[in-house]
Amino acid sequence: MSDHRHRTPLRGTEVIPRPQPDNPEYSAVNYRYAGQTGHIHEVVEIGGRELAKVGFDDRKIVYYFLEDLERDDAADKRTFHDLPE
Repeated sequence: MSDHRHRTPLRGTEVIPRPQPDNPEYSAVNYRYAGQTGHIHEVVEIGGRELAKVGFDDRKIVYYFLEDLERDDAADKRTFHDLPE
């Protein structure tokens, strides 16, 4: 089992994933949500790399490397859990 550490000060931060094209560490689902606005649910460090668990309004969760996210720190912090059902 991989050692990981949760870090949540970025929880709710609005982000837009911008992964590099043809990155073998990403799957088709990562590219499907690239360019769409989501919000960080949590950040975990695995193997020395930081990954953000990003939630989108359709309730899909997709992991991205933190460095591949364009952050809008001025936007209201929220997650899809804060949306009305």
